[in-house]
Amino acid sequence: MFSSTVLGGGKIIPESNEWYVVANDYAMAEQYYALADQMWRENNPETACCDNLYKMAAQHGVFPKPASYSEGYAKLTGVEGSPVPPSLEILTSQGSYVSVGTVPLEIPPAGEIIIRIRALVPGEEMNSAGEITTGTLTTPAAGINDEVAICGGQMCGGHAAETCEEFRQRYLARLAYQPKATMAWIKEKILEFPCATRVCVREGACCRCEPDCTCVDCACKNCGNRMEFYVLFDGVFPCGIPPENLREDIETWLFGEHQGYGEGQVEIGVCGSIIAAKPLMVDVVIDIEGCPSSSQKQIIADQINALFLRICPSMPLRVRQIELIVASVVGAETNVAVYFEIVSPEDPTEQRNAVFVSTCGDLEPECDYLPCVNTIRFPNPDNRSTSC
Repeated sequence: MFSSTVLGGGKIIPESNEWYVVANDYAMAEQYYALADQMWRENNPETACCDNLYKMAAQHGVFPKPASYSEGYAKLTGVEGSPVPPSLEILTSQGSYVSVGTVPLEIPPAGEIIIRIRALVPGEEMNSAGEITTGTLTTPAAGINDEVAICGGQMCGGHAAETCEEFRQRYLARLAYQPKATMAWIKEKILEFPCATRVCVREGACCRCEPDCTCVDCACKNCGNRMEFYVLFDGVFPCGIPPENLREDIETWLFGEHQGYGEGQVEIGVCGSIIAAKPLMVDVVIDIEGCPSSSQKQIIADQINALFLRICPSMPLRVRQIELIVASVVGAETNVAVYFEIVSPEDPTEQRNAVFVSTCGDLEPECDYLPCVNTIRFPNPDNRSTSC
């Protein structure tokens, strides 16, 4: 360009004044291009350096997460009617924890309560997967035993401070449009609650309507009108069912104290409920022709336990599901008989209202009842008084 526009087509001689002018102009152009490319990269959240990424995200109200605190659940025992302090501190072999969330005012007739506790120190080192099962109550409380049981031995949710790349991925996900009123988003959000393992939508038997149910005051339910969920904590509470005070905490955390105003995790206009499931204890009895080996029985038991961890309240439990598990271990050609035995509650009326047993032996729990494994038995089909 210099040759054609300035020299009229003349040749630029190396090391001449014209040669240095052109070289300088070219270097400046390259610098401008490099600066423009750098500015473009630093304005893109996918490629920006950490400092610029934080400044960019701060303009949208997104900031790196600090280290989070581990949480779990503790069982306190004591004399009925004893007042429970609003703030409690528990010392374990892993560290100190304090009570959070709703704390019952007094010890109920059952003589025990469950409270949510949080570590005093943030970070992953305060998490536990069964390592700590007991603790000591260091807060003076008349009528309450000092020894405390840690539910499931689990402490969950403790994390180190968010790194730059973790923050980058979260910010990019934030920029992508994700409506918060969808069922999938809400279920994923609920699983962020400490130690929650699964979420079920209230459906099945809860959505049945009798043919003659036409009046306004009848118990018919249209499950599509409200967002109702069960939250289960497998390995933490018996049958995974949380206590009432924890259920209230989850509902307030998710939907807000005043529902519909966006005070919780969901958006404005979204209302719903966290429903308390009721346990339905079941003995699974499996008659297998020719006694199976110990390893086969263990595999069958493990798979049945895993099946029950996928069952939601108010949903039927089929004999065929167990038969398929057994057939996958001992072979389809082996004769197998499976049946369920309901562990009778203290009130016989409660059993009748809890489940319907079909002619095929299937269990059809009534609304809000969750089938849970009590025992798995392998009786000898030739003599049920003995076992294989």
